[in-house]
Amino acid sequence: MLEDLEVEALVENVEYQDMIETASQLKLLPSDAIIALTCKHNDIDTIITFDEDFKRVPWLKVAP
Repeated sequence: MLEDLEVEALVENVEYQDMIETASQLKLLPSDAIIALTCKHNDIDTIITFDEDFKRVPWLKVAP
């Protein structure tokens, strides 16, 4: 079904220390830091979310 929607599941490959530093620096929850870093490592620059915290992530554009 995901293939029909052209959706790809990504494997998170985030180092613990990177997550802690990103969460602390950007004032994110650890789970949000993992999402942000996973996007960065996969060259994803835009995400769709209603979570306003992601607007603090300098390498992400947030839609809507």
